[in-house]
Amino acid sequence: MTHTYIIRKTLGIKDKNITFEKKLTEEKIKGQNHLVYFGKLTYKPKGCVKCGVVNHSTEDIVKNGTKTSTIKLTNINFKPVLLKLKKQRFLCRHCGETFIAETNLVNRNCYISNIIKSTISMELAETQAMSLIGKHLNVSSHTVLRQLKTIDGYSKTDYSNLPEHLSLDEFKSVKNVSGAMSLLFIDARTHKPVDIVENRQQGYLTDYFMRYSLKARFQVKTVTIDMYSPYLQVIKDCFPQAEIIIDRFHIVQLLNRALNQIRIEEMKKNRYIRPRDYRKLKQQWKLVLKNEPDLNYEDFFTHRLYEGMVSEYIMVEYLLSISPRLRKSYEIVNQLKWALKNRRFDRFQAILNEAKGNTYPQKIRTALTTLEKYIEAIERAFIYNLSNGPIEGMNNKIKNIKRSGYGYRNFRNLKQRILISFNLLNPLKPAKPLYFEEMKAS
Repeated sequence: MTHTYIIRKTLGIKDKNITFEKKLTEEKIKGQNHLVYFGKLTYKPKGCVKCGVVNHSTEDIVKNGTKTSTIKLTNINFKPVLLKLKKQRFLCRHCGETFIAETNLVNRNCYISNIIKSTISMELAETQAMSLIGKHLNVSSHTVLRQLKTIDGYSKTDYSNLPEHLSLDEFKSVKNVSGAMSLLFIDARTHKPVDIVENRQQGYLTDYFMRYSLKARFQVKTVTIDMYSPYLQVIKDCFPQAEIIIDRFHIVQLLNRALNQIRIEEMKKNRYIRPRDYRKLKQQWKLVLKNEPDLNYEDFFTHRLYEGMVSEYIMVEYLLSISPRLRKSYEIVNQLKWALKNRRFDRFQAILNEAKGNTYPQKIRTALTTLEKYIEAIERAFIYNLSNGPIEGMNNKIKNIKRSGYGYRNFRNLKQRILISFNLLNPLKPAKPLYFEEMKAS
């Protein structure tokens, strides 16, 4: 192997027209040591880039000196690498113009190699600040931002096609967005992001989805959402054939929040009357929200708030004995959660109907009324194996992207960064089963 071949493989250079000298120096630039390679780019041009004449012999095009360019390459042992490349200059004897040899290593009139630009694109998919990427690759944060804007294929929306199953959820966006919330929607089966809408308000969403062709909107069969009521009208207006599914997590969240508010009310009542019970209600809130079938009945242990040996079940029973309101709320919440977990919609609906003839605290009553309002969409949550879990995980990563970059002021930059992060490195996942019955069969 020649030294040129070894250097080319080490630096990841694929252009065989570049040859290297047997020379390597180290220079200190802006307080940092750089490794400097020396090379030359030359070849026989096919024709003149100015007038287009075909090069047959020296009577058409001849060599006319060189021009040295300093190109930034990758790092070796945490030291930036520079390539001082002598580019061959050519003279056209027909038009009298000169032109310089070109290479795929670097774009014309640019000194940052395409290797670094490709590395920046890959690094943008990770959760880290753009300034940190620039520091690792020895370029400015503005260079990283320019590369972010030049990556094609992610910010362009295809308004002629939509997945059959959509999942919608909002996230905290930049300050200059109306309402401060933006909408992310994905393919509910493959978890592939479709697009990010700047504003989640009803009128804006309706205008946005109406940009899609009628054929694309009619092919949407289901839309999974939380209990944000403006989404309902948007879906009915824009996706006439779609069935609305309420995410199961948000049903449980609604019930747990209502139960937790009752616990807090009872806790405050006992603060000065029964301070020991106050501390128990305050510190053991997780036990109250834990599903009743998941409580440990068998293992006994000592606890500083109780006398003697206790188990999780005994502690919960004591907490419920403090307040009949809390016990009554606890029982109906756990009945509904059991029906949801075991996909017993008939039981779920029966519990809601029976609750109409009983008295419950206002927070619980409000939660039950909300469930009755969305009962048709909730019924589909018992049938379809679709949820907003994947999109909630994406929202969490979006928060990390914003946090690592110390916030974003430009929505387009944030949107581009999010789509690159979810699409560039993540492989396409196989479609999950659509119905719970399909899961049983498999």
